[in-house]
Amino acid sequence: MASASQSFPLQVEVWDKNADSYTPLRAAYRSFESKNGKWIGRGVIKGLHDLRFTFEDEWSVEGSALRLNRSVKVHGNLDGGFRSSVTLEITEPKKWPEVEWFSPGMIYGNFAHLRNNSFGAGNYYQPRNYAVWIREDRMPAPLMSARFADGSTLSVLNSAPNGATTHSEGNDFSHASRADARFLFGAIGAQENEKTLQLGFLFPGSEGQINYGRKSSEHATAHAAWRRRYHPIKDGFAHSYEVSFRFNQADNFTAFVSDSWRWAWTTLKPKANPQNLGAVWRHVVDMIAENTLEFDDRAGTQIISPAIPGQKEREITKSIMGFIGYALGSAEMMLAASTLDHTERGTELRRKAEKSIDSFLRIPMAPPAGEGFFHKSGEYATSQGGYKTDHELFLRCFTDDMKSLMRAYEDEQRAGRTHADWIAWVRQFADWLLTQEKPGGGFIRSWMPRTAKVVSDSPTGSFMAVPFYAQLHRITGEKNYLDVAIRTADFAWNQGQNVGRFVGGTIDNPDVIDKEAATISLEGYLALHDITKDDRWLGRAKAAAAMAETWMYIWNVPMPDDSPAAKLQWKRGVPTTGMQLIATGHSLIDGYMAFDVASFAKLYRLTGDRHYLEVATILLHNTKAMIELPGKPLGLRGPGWQQEHYCFSLPRGIGRHQFWLPWVSVSQLRGMKDLITQDPELYHELAALNGTKIPVAPAAP
Repeated sequence: MASASQSFPLQVEVWDKNADSYTPLRAAYRSFESKNGKWIGRGVIKGLHDLRFTFEDEWSVEGSALRLNRSVKVHGNLDGGFRSSVTLEITEPKKWPEVEWFSPGMIYGNFAHLRNNSFGAGNYYQPRNYAVWIREDRMPAPLMSARFADGSTLSVLNSAPNGATTHSEGNDFSHASRADARFLFGAIGAQENEKTLQLGFLFPGSEGQINYGRKSSEHATAHAAWRRRYHPIKDGFAHSYEVSFRFNQADNFTAFVSDSWRWAWTTLKPKANPQNLGAVWRHVVDMIAENTLEFDDRAGTQIISPAIPGQKEREITKSIMGFIGYALGSAEMMLAASTLDHTERGTELRRKAEKSIDSFLRIPMAPPAGEGFFHKSGEYATSQGGYKTDHELFLRCFTDDMKSLMRAYEDEQRAGRTHADWIAWVRQFADWLLTQEKPGGGFIRSWMPRTAKVVSDSPTGSFMAVPFYAQLHRITGEKNYLDVAIRTADFAWNQGQNVGRFVGGTIDNPDVIDKEAATISLEGYLALHDITKDDRWLGRAKAAAAMAETWMYIWNVPMPDDSPAAKLQWKRGVPTTGMQLIATGHSLIDGYMAFDVASFAKLYRLTGDRHYLEVATILLHNTKAMIELPGKPLGLRGPGWQQEHYCFSLPRGIGRHQFWLPWVSVSQLRGMKDLITQDPELYHELAALNGTKIPVAPAAP
């Protein structure tokens, strides 16, 4: 079983600014007594310049958790700063690679599929000299957990996080040490030293031995250095915090992640932030229609547009399937809205949607000639190729948005309208893709247009084909589509998902662990369960869901009180709960899992586990907190607008750009549409949480 100890629980690091020195100090308790079911430890650390730091620690046990409430007081003055820490030393093992690690959105297992120079990566590992301390504002929950060879586990959680910082610190990518009483964020982490493996908490949150710089279009720039944060050493200054450690047991890695995460969830108690979903539905649909451009016989939702006033639109525009483009998903939503609106608005929404779909049906699919088209020239276009016409095509773009078209087909079929040509076009791609299945199973990641020359033969994204083929089987009844869906699902599961590694979901973060690999796999496993009623798919869906939800922020990261309101893209006072990290290796966040409301709602209905309902509720509402609506100005272009992403760490409350991409709006609408199609009673129950009238939304089948 996991065991840990700490002979010197009192720990500080002192920064002497004038001497440019950093001195670690530690001490044992001078007294330790039991009082009212708790244990009170007191002690003093003495330093140079007659400095003293007095500690009062209150330890308590809650179930399998050991909770520390600590206060530290400064006696003396020094130009510089201090931080205190609490760590437990693991008895065995003593080497990082001998442990399975979990830190939400950061580390899932060990070195596998972590980009070089990301937190927990293997390329900078050195035995007896390896530290992974992560400032908690980067983390969906301020949590790190370790699982040992016998299945025992040890976790550390900041169980009462504050997270506050200043505008200056929240935008400082330098490595200059800083001290300020307003730094109220900690760092969670672990380190392998000469003789010990430690797990614990630093306050304030110094970060090292690597940290992230600004996110570029390629990746986060990492630095092999410490970014040190301290509180001032002023006579009478005091700081306090609460940290919890938990010992438990888990049979496998997935159970370990789920158990650790749910402990954090029940401790931090994330809450829904109810939104007016009726207003969201109407204004986001109208914004999509506004961005659906027409040239000659072509129409399609443009792939990018400025989200704030005053920025110039792109001179060359294009319309793209899936991933970031979601042009067919945009058409699906306009069609859904048109069925509810018998005015001229509804007629115009239908006209634009059908013209957009017709424009895509002209793109050859065996092999694919493009992922979309340029509006003015009509030439075929790709999502990642900029203005080029000859750039690699990605499996995900096709599977994402052909599912959109199939959903629209089923909506139209229920309304008595048939579109045989839509399904014929989808099958053209599906049948060609079958010829590309790898001999050992799975599908390639990308290929060149028209020639199908392989660019990336990595099969890690094969799971994308599972819900696509399952949906096509449901429509056509053809067994070969179900067979390949099952074959591919088994392939993906056995390639690492069975041990909790969901890899390869995002095009621009290839072959790393990310949330979209988990969410799309969840969709696929649930689709197979719906068709076959085989409980193995439900078990795998629960495993995918366990990983997917760990990307969600379940605590509120406050925006700096002194940040100019105009500079904050994520507005002060808006809860961050429910937004999600995107992938390991950087700290950008978005609301992508708005797509997945129905998946978690379905798990709730299938299992009776109300935790899934809590997740679905937060994803339905909280992801919409930064959509501008009438009476809710956010500095964007108007009602229905939302920028693509933000950051809650460095830079606090600011994204890499302020553009809108169609996937942002489609995710919000699809989460609503899928839930009301699947479970209208539950949708209306959850939609009414903000006290408004039941919102306008797609009609149930």
